[in-house]
Amino acid sequence: MRMLYRRKLDILCCFSHTLIRLSVTPKEINTMRIAFLFVFILMVQVAVCASQPTNLLTDYLTNPLGTDTSNPGFSWRLTDNGRDITQFAYQIQVATSESGFAQSSVWDSGKVNSSSCVAVQYGGKPLKSSTRYYWRVRTWDKSGKAGAYSNAAWFETALLQNGDWKAKWVSTPSFGGNGYHSTFGESVDESKWVQIDLSKPAAISTIVLHPARPYNYSLDVPGFGFPVRYKIEVSDDPKFSSADRIVVVDRTDADQPGPGTESIRLEINPVTARYIRITATKLHHPHGTRPLLALSEMEVLDEKGVNLALRSSVGAKDSIEAHEWSTKLLTDGDHVSHVPHQNSPIARKEFDINKNVTRARAYVTGLGYYEFHLNGAKIGDRVLDPARTEYSKRVIYSSYDVTSHISQGRNCAGIALGCGWWKEAPRFLVQIAVDFADGSKQTIISDSSWRWTAGPILENSLYNGETFDARLRMRGWDEPGYNDSAWEKIIDLGSPSVTMSAQMIQPIEVVDTIPVKSITSPSQGKYVVDFGQNFSGWCQINVAAPIGTRITLKHAELLHPDGTVNQENLRSARATDVYITAGVGRETYEPSFTYHGFRYVQVEGWPGKLTANDIQGRLVCTDLAPKGTFACSNDLINKIQECSRWGMRTNYHSIPTDCPQRDERQGWTGDAQMTASALYYNFDMSPACVKFLRDIVDAQGEDGSVPDTVPKVWGGQNGDPMWSAAYPVIVWQMYLHTGDKGILAQHYNGVKRFIDHLHRQTKDLVLAHNTYGDWVAVEGTPKDLISTGGFCWMAGMFADMSEALGKTDDATQYRQLQKSIGQAFHKAFYNSESRFYGNGSQFSNAMPLALGIVPADKRAEIKSSLIDAVEIKHKGHLSTGFIGTPFLLDALVGEGRADLAYKIVTQPDYPGWGYMIQNGATTVWELWQLATGGGMNSHNHPAFGFVSAWFYKTLAGLDPNTARPGWEIFTIKPYVLGDLTWAAGSIDTLRGKVSSQWRLIPNGIALTADVPPGSVAQVYLPKLGKQNCKVYDGSALLGKDRTRDAGDWVCLEVGSGRHALKLIGD
Repeated sequence: MRMLYRRKLDILCCFSHTLIRLSVTPKEINTMRIAFLFVFILMVQVAVCASQPTNLLTDYLTNPLGTDTSNPGFSWRLTDNGRDITQFAYQIQVATSESGFAQSSVWDSGKVNSSSCVAVQYGGKPLKSSTRYYWRVRTWDKSGKAGAYSNAAWFETALLQNGDWKAKWVSTPSFGGNGYHSTFGESVDESKWVQIDLSKPAAISTIVLHPARPYNYSLDVPGFGFPVRYKIEVSDDPKFSSADRIVVVDRTDADQPGPGTESIRLEINPVTARYIRITATKLHHPHGTRPLLALSEMEVLDEKGVNLALRSSVGAKDSIEAHEWSTKLLTDGDHVSHVPHQNSPIARKEFDINKNVTRARAYVTGLGYYEFHLNGAKIGDRVLDPARTEYSKRVIYSSYDVTSHISQGRNCAGIALGCGWWKEAPRFLVQIAVDFADGSKQTIISDSSWRWTAGPILENSLYNGETFDARLRMRGWDEPGYNDSAWEKIIDLGSPSVTMSAQMIQPIEVVDTIPVKSITSPSQGKYVVDFGQNFSGWCQINVAAPIGTRITLKHAELLHPDGTVNQENLRSARATDVYITAGVGRETYEPSFTYHGFRYVQVEGWPGKLTANDIQGRLVCTDLAPKGTFACSNDLINKIQECSRWGMRTNYHSIPTDCPQRDERQGWTGDAQMTASALYYNFDMSPACVKFLRDIVDAQGEDGSVPDTVPKVWGGQNGDPMWSAAYPVIVWQMYLHTGDKGILAQHYNGVKRFIDHLHRQTKDLVLAHNTYGDWVAVEGTPKDLISTGGFCWMAGMFADMSEALGKTDDATQYRQLQKSIGQAFHKAFYNSESRFYGNGSQFSNAMPLALGIVPADKRAEIKSSLIDAVEIKHKGHLSTGFIGTPFLLDALVGEGRADLAYKIVTQPDYPGWGYMIQNGATTVWELWQLATGGGMNSHNHPAFGFVSAWFYKTLAGLDPNTARPGWEIFTIKPYVLGDLTWAAGSIDTLRGKVSSQWRLIPNGIALTADVPPGSVAQVYLPKLGKQNCKVYDGSALLGKDRTRDAGDWVCLEVGSGRHALKLIGD
């Protein structure tokens, strides 16, 4: 501070001498001196006060338009770049106008003594729907001085209650599909049921069962899944547990003659009930598949023959929600299984605005996807909207500021619809709220007054692609005055019945353009474009051709030896887009309602020669802002890092998916839990994690189970424990990286229910339930060992959550449970003769070592067994799969063999990441081996990209602290391994930049560290075998009071700022 004053006084003196040399009068000099002195005092005050907060976020978003949380969380950064900056208190003010914090305040927190600056919850008056709120914050430093208030940020609420919706769901007629399909049974005697909810009790006289004849089943078997023996019950209790349930049809004693050869009409004694359930007590077993229950349609008729079940909600013991099967198709009104119509309908409505508009908002959603238009313009940059959810529980809508798109006079709203993941006819919901200058309001809604017709998109399918006939484009369809008299009336489906939630995850957008790397022509009329990078999205083409020219784009990850695209690993997905030209000069086309995973595209039907100016790739995924960077002196590791980043980014499409290319693309929870940490190191993940955790809650069973996929489509409801682990893992990773205790509190009971669900399935604390084992491993590991170790891991994680929230009783209980499971693990799986666990696989020994459950007297022999399994049995390579590999690397680092872990990661041949790179990978593969044929061999699968987190944590040394998470306190502990001479990692955390950059220097190591204001880093400098080590911060030698010896490391603690550290030894 003394130097600060001296510098400013020197400036003042120089200023005075300059005035004298300029011959200014003494009176003018005195006036200027006073003015300058006033400015000088202000400069000093700013220098000694707390800094002005910046980077204000509401629920982790910058100025979000359309939130629906009643108590949003506020985050900010301190901006002072000086050393050891801390926040000792804060004050938040919220108001309804930017200039009215004193007059229109809705909350003033007052001065709160706390270092918190992440997700500080609003605590004021109840928020109102469709209202903009402004907020600001100031902080106090350790000297007790308050800084300036931040510039105001804002957030705007959307529709906070379902009752705020005036709009109706509207739809076109059914597009068809196969019908309802249960999951497969283990035998024909397994019971399956499906039931219809009429929404209220109604008089029933007849039930009609229509058999399914799936169009996409290669063996067309009459009776596919039709119940061989069954009963039909009715009740007013959805669980059918009450005494009022009535059996109206009972055919459980004898087989149905010729089941499914034709529809069966069942006349019953008239009865009044709300729920109708058919239970198959003997399943049909079609040739070539397993036993199942399937129906194309189930009608419930009253005495007049009216189908009461039409578009009613359907529940089931289980179901398959893929390949044109869905519970929703059981009551869609389509009696016959058939290929669904996949054209894209468009709809419109004109409306008048007669006053001066001051504000207009549109709240819009569609199922599956939509594009919203106003007066001839597409609104917003979002694509493939809305975000995917468990549609039976929740639908997400987006909020748009459309003030500039609405004017006085005649206006037109339009919408184009895509199939997406929705299994019924597309539907939409639109509510436009307009505020006028005189204080009045007008609301335009979706209802039966809208009209629809088929648009120019003839087919849209996520798996198969899009066909667009530009000859059918209707110019001006979304503008006032268009003649829609030939269009059809839309179907009114009523008000929303599921939870409507504002979309607060980053949208899916075209986030980048990928240029062409090369173009080849393997045969006449075929061009193959190589973009040089495997990615998710589509192509944009620019073409001039005669009317009706059909241009086909076939997408693939691989090539055949003859240079044409190889689509075999896409399985049933055609991944083909078709554009039919209008012949009106140069035309530009890119799809609207599909996406593909590809590196290559084969173009057929192109007029003339295809050039790089005619086509470009469009990267489409959730817009996750890059937050982290990692690089080092090893080029192979840098390539693995880039493959991992591309794989994680291109597999986030509002949920974390397993792959972007084949007929799958599901939210497999195993992939999600494996990449949770790596995603947080590399990207801005908080809004996406909040959304996906809510998806998990919506998919969680009443028994606490978490399914294999979220939303629940594939796999079982009682998921493989190491897949369902995504729930506690993502909660914990979000807490580690943000410090947001609110996320722990929000999901505490749900995670607890899940842990207890696992506990109930154990016998002597051994968990046998496991579906997938160590997926795609080179060497198998006993499944019950994996599940039991996973149960121990998750019990400990939940104990950590309990401690963080101060729930001491639960913390004690579940910490003891963790210890008991560890003891049970050792008892069940330790082989005293062979001196290893399980079957001696790498995973068998790595898991208990990583979890710390090996008894002290056995640790050396288990470590030896593991190292032998790596170095001798597998010649320095791994043998683990999805689940085992993270445990393997952690165990080796924890046991002092980080060098061996590094060797595994950098192996250039099979099995390993280097083998992928050697074979041209630009994203991480699903399998360790190179596979190019049909079946399961995705070349863009994020799971093995978890290793990116290992790079940040182990090679750069950056690791958040569990006791003070959110990078408030963190560790920098880099391992200098193998051929590395330098490594650098940087993360733009919520608090600011965290970084570690080290390089080898003569006789030691130099490390530059960035610590954000309000944070502390515990730095471990490796001694590298040196003696008499000295540590410098800049040119200053640090004394023993600043450092401590930690074995192979020298440890010190540093506050905020940039630190240029060096360790020099003999």
